[in-house]
Amino acid sequence: MTAIEQLKHEVGQLPESLAQEVLDFLLSVRQRHATGWSSGLFERTAGAWKGEALERGPQNEPEQRLELE
Repeated sequence: MTAIEQLKHEVGQLPESLAQEVLDFLLSVRQRHATGWSSGLFERTAGAWKGEALERGPQNEPEQRLELE
């Protein structure tokens, strides 16, 4: 069974509301694949931190583990 055949089979067993969610997701994946990342995506997410500067605190010594054989 191909992936498309399996998708058709699985979606055919879903209630209409859930099938619509699956369709919306697939359409968004297709659009993202065709156009690349949306404009400003990284500025709106990870690169957009506006709070106080993040600082890594002191780290403890690593735990001692048994040697692998």
